Amino acid sequence: MKTTRVGEKVWVQWRGRLYSVPVELRKSARSSEAAAQELVAPFSCKVLRVHAQAGQALKKGEPVVVVEAMKMEYSYGSPKDGIVDAVLVKEGEVVSGGAQFVRWRNS
Repeated sequence: MKTTRVGEKVWVQWRGRLYSVPVELRKSARSSEAAAQELVAPFSCKVLRVHAQAGQALKKGEPVVVVEAMKMEYSYGSPKDGIVDAVLVKEGEVVSGGAQFVRWRNS
């Protein structure tokens, strides 16, 4: 069994499957709201495709990146409507858990 904690979740790999378990944390409503607006890698992974570009306007749910971890592909969509300020990862790059994929412009 392999576990990794990222933010408010613990990711558990057991018998070839990946499970997400929520962790109860006591935070202020403001910090929880800010964390929900970020797009970060939940675990170490390889970036396969980057769909977003700096300056691009995205609607909530539009594809941002596709990554590979543990022989599985995971696609991440935009957590909010907004404009991408900078793309912080490159295709082919291996990132660790908690790495931010994009930075958003302040509105």
